[in-house]
Amino acid sequence: MGRFLASTLAGILVIIGGWLGWSESARVQDGLASAAGLVLPSSGESTARVEDPEGVPLSTTGTEPSPPCPFPGPATATGMDDVMTRLDSEPTLQGGDHGGSILLADGRRMFVYGDTIRDTAEVSPFMVRNSALVLDGSCVRPVDGERGEALIPDDADGTGYWPMSLRAVEVPGGTVVQVVTNRVRQVGDGAADAPDSPDSFQTLGSSLATFEVPEDREPRYVGQVRLTPDSTDPRVPTWGAAMWEHDGVIHVFGTASNATKSTAGWSLHVARTTPEHLGDPGAWEYWDGQRWVPGDPTAAQAESARLIPAEQGVSHVLSVFERDGSWYAVSKEGDYHGDTLAIWKAPSVTGPWTKHEVRPLENSDGIRRYTPLAHPDADLASGQLLVSWSEAPVDLGRYRTDPDLYRPRFAEVSLP
Repeated sequence: MGRFLASTLAGILVIIGGWLGWSESARVQDGLASAAGLVLPSSGESTARVEDPEGVPLSTTGTEPSPPCPFPGPATATGMDDVMTRLDSEPTLQGGDHGGSILLADGRRMFVYGDTIRDTAEVSPFMVRNSALVLDGSCVRPVDGERGEALIPDDADGTGYWPMSLRAVEVPGGTVVQVVTNRVRQVGDGAADAPDSPDSFQTLGSSLATFEVPEDREPRYVGQVRLTPDSTDPRVPTWGAAMWEHDGVIHVFGTASNATKSTAGWSLHVARTTPEHLGDPGAWEYWDGQRWVPGDPTAAQAESARLIPAEQGVSHVLSVFERDGSWYAVSKEGDYHGDTLAIWKAPSVTGPWTKHEVRPLENSDGIRRYTPLAHPDADLASGQLLVSWSEAPVDLGRYRTDPDLYRPRFAEVSLP
């Protein structure tokens, strides 16, 4: 306690897997690396700790300005769906899944996507592991990686990064966005745009990517650190499956299964830390079911540490947030093969958690529906909660002919 207080396409891979440079002056570059504890990237990973980004001034060097948008932002889920149809004319982001979002200090909204398909008549390759989008009013502005790559670039060995949870920090001149990512590696003989089986990938562990978003300018990728060692054991929680900051404490949630990954859903686990130690899991505290244990992630793997059990549990990636003294977990009951969007509610982060079925969310009509996420900072006219979920066609050929089928969809729901 003392330590805490002191401080298909591969698009199909995401579906089953959930079951599942920028340049600037040397002076600014050195200042950022020193203040944030970062080694600026030459590949997808850097090796230093990420410290709390508050107080780090943002430079606009190397970023493009965002043109003014003449259209007001959507205030309904239907309006959000309508806005996303504008991706039809965006060759670098025709479709993608996940679609978690965060509100930026200047009022814009940043979305992050997993495996992203593109228009090969204008850009190559057809699929990259991740991408981002800035929603400015009702204008969509995809964010490109260097040389047509993923925004968070793959490592030299082909390891890529799927986004999970986000955190935004207002700083002088804009916003620093931290994204916890899931490392993923292609295995077997499956080609990137036509995998031969759902087992042609492995998820390995969590990393933490940092972006800077100067006011009214594009995001730029700063670097990434590894949070957890590689592991293919599904009993080890995937930390960062959700994340929420409350009263100056960051709660990092993990999801886990059994040894054979045969549970109908994932169990939910929690750790906590201070903002300055988000990039250092050795400084976290882990809930073991009775107390917070400093520095020992294995404490969170006990059966008693499960906030929500795996059977008919949550998705591999989900949303957890606090509102008005209650905690909420938004997910699909039973994960990928389930048929219901559910909200679990608790009086405190450690529970007890009670499940409430909210609406149908079955796989039907040749469409898979998975990974519901909440957008609790979205201001809707109805006052309800904005949620989204990923959709993807079963027919692999439709990713090329109908990329609009591979995008998150939105709805409004009431909290229990």
